[in-house]
Amino acid sequence: MAKTAMALTQRQVKALCLGAAQAGFVAEILINGAFIRLVPRDAPPSQVYKTPEQIREEELDEELERFRAKHGYKP
Repeated sequence: MAKTAMALTQRQVKALCLGAAQAGFVAEILINGAFIRLVPRDAPPSQVYKTPEQIREEELDEELERFRAKHGYKP
């Protein structure tokens, strides 16, 4: 994640939101945290309101499960 603050103008934020809407997405923009995420408009709420850290944690959990299944490892 970026360490510097994003300097977005109101016009740029509006353009991001409108472009996302036209593509069938909802834009999540966290200015001070410097992340922009496009979420499918019809995504379940559990996917829409997750932080980047939560999403990465879930990805790592899924990767670990795939590894365990592939190599026959049981905790």
